[in-house]
Amino acid sequence: MSETGPSDAAIYARLSTSDQDVSRQLDEAHKHLERLGVKDVEEYPEIVSGAADTDTREVYNQLLDDVETGRFDLVVVHEINRLSRLGPTEIHEFIQHYLEHDTGVEALDVGLKIHVDDGELQQTS
Repeated sequence: MSETGPSDAAIYARLSTSDQDVSRQLDEAHKHLERLGVKDVEEYPEIVSGAADTDTREVYNQLLDDVETGRFDLVVVHEINRLSRLGPTEIHEFIQHYLEHDTGVEALDVGLKIHVDDGELQQTS
């Protein structure tokens, strides 16, 4: 991430059923990224149970792959439980994967903001 903030970001949004609407998650994440001055945003919406095995979550896995290529400075999720309902271990693995690839993570519902250029984070590494 540059000193002026992220330049490329992704939004991961997950729905459990097809009768739900992903637009609220995406709209709020877009507004947040606009406030940060991010212009290049890619959306990764997915309809799959949060309890599903990650092997069956194609969009989630595509995002993990794209992060590995260094494509994004930041990934935003509207709610931390959109990552997984399988518990804190999988969420920890998700965050660790992003940090290993120099990508920050923000969850809007809990105010989680982890950025690789955060001095406090580097002190705890």
